Amino acid sequence: MATAATHQAPAALDWLRGQLDKAGFTALLLTSPTGRRYALPPDAADATAVLLTADGTVASATGDLSAATAATLRATGTGDGVVGTEAELPQYILRQADGTGVQLRPAADLVFAELACCEPAELPAFAAAADLAAVGYTAVMDHLRVGQDVRELSGNVDRSVRRAGGLLGWYDPYGSGAAAGTDLVTVRGHDPATARLTAATPLRYVLHPLLAGTAGYAAATAVLSKADGPLRTAGDVGAAATAALLAALRPGARLTDGYAAFDREAGEHGATCRLVALRGGGASLPLGPDSTVVAEPGMVLGVRTEVLAPGRGAVELAETVTVTAEGAEPQAGTPLRLVELY
Repeated sequence: MATAATHQAPAALDWLRGQLDKAGFTALLLTSPTGRRYALPPDAADATAVLLTADGTVASATGDLSAATAATLRATGTGDGVVGTEAELPQYILRQADGTGVQLRPAADLVFAELACCEPAELPAFAAAADLAAVGYTAVMDHLRVGQDVRELSGNVDRSVRRAGGLLGWYDPYGSGAAAGTDLVTVRGHDPATARLTAATPLRYVLHPLLAGTAGYAAATAVLSKADGPLRTAGDVGAAATAALLAALRPGARLTDGYAAFDREAGEHGATCRLVALRGGGASLPLGPDSTVVAEPGMVLGVRTEVLAPGRGAVELAETVTVTAEGAEPQAGTPLRLVELY
């Protein structure tokens, strides 16, 4: 049987606890890496499940998700009431809860808003972390060449970012299949047999450093030759659709308006986008398509887009943006378009 450690919730969680109470939740179950890190005290070890109660207790447990969830509920004395969940849980967890007095209900919007909305004093740290991601972008672009080993590319990013003060990073949880890199950069598009870059396949890389615990975020796509028809089309669509998404992130508008704007601009092309929050030392779970979270000044978001280029790979872009009274303001300043190097 799993056992849980308990902690007093820090003052930084007071607003979230108030929102739980207002929404009628007894507690909030956090199971994503970013959600767990955000709720746990800095000196606490990571866990499989973290439970924050409205009265100010944080419980954490390791092990399989079912046992860890049950342990946190026992440790906090949560035997009934409505518990919010940030993620869709497996059916067996829901069935297990049905046998108790606990009701599990979705609370993804509540968590996303908490992880996106920053105090004014936090904004300079996110701007500095985005600048650090831009340092990584320059470290890649200054040395790209056909035949380059991706390990050399990763090393260039590591040295540049660490010299600039980014001693650690966070691992990007999205699209990591067939990827190489480190905790600071994730690389795709290399020849998997040789780990080297080619002229024909676009190089996609995501930069994800940490600066004093604050997440930096950016991504770019480069091709080491002149882009052909399918790749050029994907690049043009990606740039236009990403610009449309950013233009839709206006105070008072739903964040999902950005998704709709992206989809309209992308049309029939194979394309996806996601918005993530960046408080908690990494990327949150993506904003759901049915979310009702409204953009407001002070939000810090990670914007990620991808457009497929049939037979050639994909064009992937990402940026850290701050929502201001005027709209979305990019922080890293990396090109939100396909970069051609030839």
